Amino acid sequence: MKKLFLLIITVLWAACASEPNPEQQGAAMLDEARQLYASGQYATARDTILSLRKRFPMALEARKAAILLMDSVEIQLAEGDTLKQEFYRRKLEHDLKGLGIRD
Repeated sequence: MKKLFLLIITVLWAACASEPNPEQQGAAMLDEARQLYASGQYATARDTILSLRKRFPMALEARKAAILLMDSVEIQLAEGDTLKQEFYRRKLEHDLKGLGIRD
């Protein structure tokens, strides 16, 4: 009985250890969104960021970085609308200060 219990615990531990954690999965989605942004696919990058937020709510570091990327995406999507671009530029500055990146 004791051996069976140890076997079950070992199998459960191995199963849990082999799954990537939410932060790793969120970071992978963030990298994908960055690549989409770099290639000019702003709407798809935005959708990827929104999906990251829904699928991995505990990937806090990835979500923090995604805030800044989303600001940049929104600035690009607001091309031609000066008022929206200014709004998102100010939001980006606010977010940078809020995350302690700028003083």
